[in-house]
Amino acid sequence: MFMKLRKIALAAGLTAVASMASAATVTYDFKTFFDTSTPLNLLDKATLSYSLATLKITDITGGVQVSLSSLNTAFPGAPVLDALWLNGKWGTVAGVSGTGVSGGSSLLPIVQDALLTYNGKATFAGSGIAEGGSSVFTIKGTGVTAAAFAATTNVPMIEFTGVGAPYKGLLSSAVHFVGTPAVPEPSTYMLMGLGLVGVAVAARARRSA
Repeated sequence: MFMKLRKIALAAGLTAVASMASAATVTYDFKTFFDTSTPLNLLDKATLSYSLATLKITDITGGVQVSLSSLNTAFPGAPVLDALWLNGKWGTVAGVSGTGVSGGSSLLPIVQDALLTYNGKATFAGSGIAEGGSSVFTIKGTGVTAAAFAATTNVPMIEFTGVGAPYKGLLSSAVHFVGTPAVPEPSTYMLMGLGLVGVAVAARARRSA
């Protein structure tokens, strides 16, 4: 029984490490926003009980595929998602399906709320991505990977316009949301895998003693 448990732990650990090594997709949801109804709207944040959008970045041959969806929600007004900011290795941006997209890397840092800075931006065609809509596009180039866009310090940001009271201001109805990882990061899988491998090794050493 003990031998069987050790083998299971070792197999599970190696599987987790292998999953991390081959992890090709990162996902985010967007619940937290900079509250434009407060005096300190560039710093004050609030978090909803639901997401306004989801983001998935997946490795593909030659780069990544980005899927951004605007969800039907109870957020006031008729929110339209019109921009996505990311940090990472950028290349050529091209639309695949849904709302068209343009953009790419920026020569100068793009400074947003809370002084968060980004090295690239995607802008969506027309009035942007309406509720229930989506945009799927690729970023292709040397060294473009999902892992680079998902580095711990890289927090994606999106902009909604067309929001209603109390967030609609006199001059603008734009509200910025920051992303939260919707699945464990690859480093979590690595630690879990190494832990399970360690358990198996320790069990083997104990049995040999």
